[in-house]
Amino acid sequence: MGTMDLNHLSVFAAVAETASFTEAARRLGVPKSTVSRGVASLEASLGVRLLQRTTRSVALTTAGHALVDRLGSRLKALTEAIEGLPELEDEPSGTLRLTATADFGTEVLAEILAAFCRRYPRITVEMHLSTQPVDLVKEGYDAAFRFLAKQPRDSTLVARKVGELHLQFYASPAYLAARGTPRTLEDLAGHDGVSLIKTSPFGRDEVSRARARLRVRWLVDDGFFAREVVRNGGGIGLLPTFLVQQDVLAGALVRVLPRWTAPTGGVFLVFPSGQHLPRKTVALRDHVVEALRVQLKARAGRAGEG
Repeated sequence: MGTMDLNHLSVFAAVAETASFTEAARRLGVPKSTVSRGVASLEASLGVRLLQRTTRSVALTTAGHALVDRLGSRLKALTEAIEGLPELEDEPSGTLRLTATADFGTEVLAEILAAFCRRYPRITVEMHLSTQPVDLVKEGYDAAFRFLAKQPRDSTLVARKVGELHLQFYASPAYLAARGTPRTLEDLAGHDGVSLIKTSPFGRDEVSRARARLRVRWLVDDGFFAREVVRNGGGIGLLPTFLVQQDVLAGALVRVLPRWTAPTGGVFLVFPSGQHLPRKTVALRDHVVEALRVQLKARAGRAGEG
């Protein structure tokens, strides 16, 4: 068996994960021919076929599956340690695999990450939007944006608070015209409610007491859907302020109980712990700390906060 090249292992890992030479080349920022040569060189050095190729698909062979299982997180950790050495690169580069909820990703992060990529042209972003939590280490994510009450206890994760999350009650003008405008928390009784299943991981007791006064008719797991129901007169919703600012400015939504303030929670950038953070992750952390602080504060103000 010949000497294995770490770069060839990285190329193989990208193909194995994406099941595509084309997608692996895009992620790595290299020509597809480089990916093909890298895999072929690795197979030659090992003396086994790792991938079964057809004109339409790429699949792991038995040996390929065995190599992926043995590599585990070791290859990613080794690659990041090497990439993190200052003398090996002048500026951050590579692909950032990120995850966030669809509403926060679309309404807040898209603008921030676009500016981030303009600042660092050698970085590409792979963004996964989902309400389902992911295992950052096991699934190979570089970072996640999460709403948390406090620092996570998981020793495999590190969290950096990058902003505040605000929740308030909102309704459409048509709903309030038909059903009346509540003036106190007690006035919420009898009103139809639109509730996010995971409204908030913080201030649970106070938020629950306020929300319990509503007759919840809508229980949903997506912020965009909840906003649309409220906007179309479905009831009073306890919604994140970042999600409704444009509707408030346009008059499509009205803040209900403006003197009542829900507890705030944290927006955290969470990433796998480790002694060596890749430069791309450090650059992301430094960029979003200031950008999110400014943007979330501005959005809260435009949504009628405070």
